[in-house]
Amino acid sequence: MFSAEDSPAIGSTDFMWEMLMVDFAIVLRLIRIRHWLKNLFVFAPLIFSSSLTDSTSLLRAFLIFIAFCFISSSVYIFNDIRDRESDSHHSRKKNRPVASGEIKLRDAWILAGVLATLAVLVALFLPYLALVFLLLYVVENLFYTLKGKDMVLIDAFCISAGFVIRVMAGAYAIETSPTGWIVVTTFFLSLFLGFGKRRNELLTLKEESNSHRKVLTLYNDRYLDYLMVATASISIISYTLYCLDPQVIEKFSTDKLVYTVPFVTYGVFRYLLLLFRNDEGDPTEVVTRDRGIAITVLLWIVSVMLVIYFPTWM
Repeated sequence: MFSAEDSPAIGSTDFMWEMLMVDFAIVLRLIRIRHWLKNLFVFAPLIFSSSLTDSTSLLRAFLIFIAFCFISSSVYIFNDIRDRESDSHHSRKKNRPVASGEIKLRDAWILAGVLATLAVLVALFLPYLALVFLLLYVVENLFYTLKGKDMVLIDAFCISAGFVIRVMAGAYAIETSPTGWIVVTTFFLSLFLGFGKRRNELLTLKEESNSHRKVLTLYNDRYLDYLMVATASISIISYTLYCLDPQVIEKFSTDKLVYTVPFVTYGVFRYLLLLFRNDEGDPTEVVTRDRGIAITVLLWIVSVMLVIYFPTWM
C-alpha cells in the first residue's frame, strides 16, 4: 500500500480520494471477492433440507457464508504471501498485489489477521460445529499451502476437501445433517474442477510450470484428461443416484428432482469443452466469464427450487 514517504504532497481532497480508491482497489484484488462464489456451497444444505423458507436457518446460512468469505480471503492472502516468489513466474499471478509488490507484506499480514478474527467472531453466533468446521477449513488450507500443494493428487484432494468442508459447515450452521450423496457429489465435482485447474496451469505455463508449482512436473496432460473424465462421470452419476434415492423422493414428496440432471450434465460437459478447446481451467473464471455455464447454473438453481418448494407445479 502507499506510505507517506512514497506519496507526493497532497494538495487537494480529490487527490486524497483518488489515493484511497487505488488502495481500496488493491485490497479488493487481494481478498479476491470473485472467489467468494465458492462459498455459495454453504447454501446447499439449506436448499436441499427444505429450510429455505425458515428465517432462522436462512440467517444462519448467511452468517456462515459471511464467515467463510472472511476466512477464505484470509487464507488467500496467506497463500499469496507464501507463494509470492513462484507467483512472479506465472503469466497472470505475477500481477497479484503481493507478488507485484503493490502491497507491503506487513499490511497483507495485518489484513489477513483482521479477516480471520472477523470470521471467528461471526461464527460464534452459530452452533459450535459450524465454528469447528470453519477452523478445520483453516487447518486444511494451512496444510495445503505448507505441504499439500507439493504432493501429487493430494493437492487436488485438498482443494476438494475445502468444498466439502463448506457444505458440512453450512449443514451444521442450520443444525441439520448433510446427506451422504450431497457430500460425495460435492467431493467428486470439486475434484473434477481441481484437476481441470491443474491441467490449465500445466498447459499454460509449459516449461515454466516447475518454477511456479513443483507438483505440476508430476502430472501430464494425458493423465489429467483421464482423471477429469473419471471424476466428471462419477459426479454426474452420484448426483443422478441422489435424485433417484427413494428416501430423497419421499422427503420431497416428488420424483421430479431427476429432471435437474440434464443441467448438471450440460454444465460438466460445457466445462470440459472450454477446457479442451480454449485451455480454460479456473472454475471461478469460467463461471463468471462463460455465459453458457452461468445460465446453466442459474437454470439448475431455479429448477431445484421449483421441484423442492413447489412440487405441485411440476
